[in-house]
Amino acid sequence: MIWQSVRWQSSRYLAGGAFCALLHNVITIYLTQHRIAYPGALIVSFCVTTPVGYWIHSAFTFEKKRSWNRLRRFLLASGMGFLGSAALMVLLCTGLSLPVIVATPLVTVLLFLWNFLSAHWAILQGR
Repeated sequence: MIWQSVRWQSSRYLAGGAFCALLHNVITIYLTQHRIAYPGALIVSFCVTTPVGYWIHSAFTFEKKRSWNRLRRFLLASGMGFLGSAALMVLLCTGLSLPVIVATPLVTVLLFLWNFLSAHWAILQGR
């Protein structure tokens, strides 16, 4: 029973997460291609994709009503993911000189599991 629920949530998360990942990649790559430095592009993407992600994962992935407590936890978890993402981008883009168009999808894949676990915690814990 529990595994069936986790499998169902995982497949729904994959759909919602893939949409958010695509949105993040499009925003970040587009802005950097139009002369916005990647740190600024990451901030813009975070501000756009985080509320979209919360709405998708509340309504679709976990089928829970939105609440201020869940939103607060989601923002905390997303902020931690953002810091990890930003650190990886600095390492890849500045440290290893990878282009943003290569580094952004790579970092997205690396953080996908973190994002699933943190969204699960944020939305399903408490009220």
